[in-house]
Amino acid sequence: MDPAVAVVRAPAGHRAVAAVASIVVGYFVARLILRVTPLAPELTYGVCLAVAVYVAYRAWQARIELTPETARVHNTLATSAMPRHDLSGVRDDGRIEWHAGATRPVRLPSEALRCPWWTFGHGASSYGLNRERIRSWHRVAR
Repeated sequence: MDPAVAVVRAPAGHRAVAAVASIVVGYFVARLILRVTPLAPELTYGVCLAVAVYVAYRAWQARIELTPETARVHNTLATSAMPRHDLSGVRDDGRIEWHAGATRPVRLPSEALRCPWWTFGHGASSYGLNRERIRSWHRVAR
């Protein structure tokens, strides 16, 4: 990875739980599909497992990459890139605001900036530090 790229991630334990939960959800989705359709179990479990492993990998790799020009937000299901000069700020609820050519700001949630509900606030300071790191990166650009 380029040394000019700073990476902001959620705590490893939180990412691991999200990845394992993706596999568990994939299993239950396969069970549900088998209950309502007459598909072959091997095929159904295989496809659901493949999708679940991919989603688990994305959950483990969730991060924000800060380059001198852009911020790339890699969430479990989507990746978004925004130019540094379009960034409006980071809200306390873990959303990044930027103007993507529109008059109203776009608010993008980020898994690296918002403490999940299932942690019951454990590790919230790590997410606060991540938000401050993004704010600091944005202030340096001005």
